[in-house]
Amino acid sequence: QKGDASGRTKGSHQSAVQQVKDHRKPEEIRKQRLQELQEKQKLSRERELMKRRNLQSFQNDILQRQREFEQRETEMQSLEKHVNFENENSRKAYYREFKKVVEAADVILEVLDARDPLGCRCPQVEQAVIQSGTNKKIVLVLNKIDLVSKEIVEKWIKYLRNEFPTVAFKASTQQQTKNLKRSNVPVTQATTELLSSSACIGADCLMKLLGNYCRNLDIKTAITVGVVGFPNVGKSSLINSLKRARACNVGATPGVTKCLQEVHLDKHIKLLDCPGIVMATSTTDAAMILRNCVKIEQLVDPLPPVEAILRRCNKAQIMEHYGVPDFHTALEFLALLARRQGKLRKGGLPDSDKAAKSVLMDWTGGRISYFTHPPETHTLPTHVSAEIVTEMGKAFDWDELEKGNQEVLAESSCPDVQMGFCMETTGMTQGGQCDTLEMEGGSVEKPEFKEETESMEDDQDPEFGPMTVEIKSQQKTDLPASDAAARAPDLKDILNVDPLQQGQALLAASKKRKKQQKRAGSKSISESFT
Repeated sequence: QKGDASGRTKGSHQSAVQQVKDHRKPEEIRKQRLQELQEKQKLSRERELMKRRNLQSFQNDILQRQREFEQRETEMQSLEKHVNFENENSRKAYYREFKKVVEAADVILEVLDARDPLGCRCPQVEQAVIQSGTNKKIVLVLNKIDLVSKEIVEKWIKYLRNEFPTVAFKASTQQQTKNLKRSNVPVTQATTELLSSSACIGADCLMKLLGNYCRNLDIKTAITVGVVGFPNVGKSSLINSLKRARACNVGATPGVTKCLQEVHLDKHIKLLDCPGIVMATSTTDAAMILRNCVKIEQLVDPLPPVEAILRRCNKAQIMEHYGVPDFHTALEFLALLARRQGKLRKGGLPDSDKAAKSVLMDWTGGRISYFTHPPETHTLPTHVSAEIVTEMGKAFDWDELEKGNQEVLAESSCPDVQMGFCMETTGMTQGGQCDTLEMEGGSVEKPEFKEETESMEDDQDPEFGPMTVEIKSQQKTDLPASDAAARAPDLKDILNVDPLQQGQALLAASKKRKKQQKRAGSKSISESFT
């Protein structure tokens, strides 16, 4: 009986458990279906929300891009204003340093780039030296002769010596600070290995020329020699090569020399290193790139200089040099070059700006070999007369120098013209009439030079047209204090500068104000600032 009772109890318990399980199944199924429905509703809401978000994000992306574009435009405008502000200060500083060199020097060495000597000449600088009235002499130094062939160097020497004594030169490229190597071999007899070495060539010829000048004029005391020229033509490197030591800082970028430097070669010769000639603000970036007078990182738009270079170079040589296929426009060339060099933006798009800057770096760094031929016929420029040429010949024993060069050229053999981009010379760098400059002592100087224009090349390319250089004259005229105070800087111009640069701009304006207060009453100055 007890076994039957226990069996009935177990059976009833199992049936109760089964009933509970059967009751839970529909409930679980209902909950599962409810969860699935909720998930479907959630997914549908998310899809709808994503659609709305995509549309909103698209609109936000457009607005963000527009804001970034406007911000970049504003930054470019402020950068241009700041660069112009700095260029104006650099130009005034150069005027002061150049005047010191002209007044102190007996002989002026105008350093030219052998790749385009005529483009590196500034007639306004030469005219300022000639008209100084103290019988100063000019000597042209044809630097960087290792970048062109001997045949081209010889042609330029013959052409330039119709006006001034010309010395071929190659500055030393050694990095040590003392005992810079110098070669005594004449330029026309120098081998290819010697030209490609780091030794200086032409220093002895230049020193002999200066020695002949002292003997012919019976100068017993020391002479002062000024070194002038455009940026990055090798003025400081020339001085270091003559000194055979690193007396001046040098660099591949323009603007390394900031102020006048004195270097004593010996007890008879003192050299003056002058900062590079500062060009007018109207000079285009392309024209300054041709003369290596601009820093690549300061370019706002690198495309116009590249377009100007491509117009002057042979397309087949460009294609072979960079290994790109045929192209029709500068943008197409930069796109092909960017893909070849791996300069890509997001999405695999070619970065034309980086490719353009790489081309300009090759140009300024000498990796693109180019040269120019001198004009077939020589005509004296307006600022050089036949009397000046004759006087230069008497002072430097010009005939004897020519005779010696002819003997050396007859004994030496000239190699073929090296491979490079043959370009047409742009002619001399013409100077325009400069604005009145502020000088201490209540006076300003008015330029005596008349504005001269030079005809452009056949294609009328404004990028490589005549460049302007502003040089102050020796004639001074006094101005009333009211006129001087009227030129006081406006604080609105300082506020328009980038906030990060306002401190520097304000400091420059304060210095300018102090100079004006020396010649004008402080009352008028304060009124001009209010």
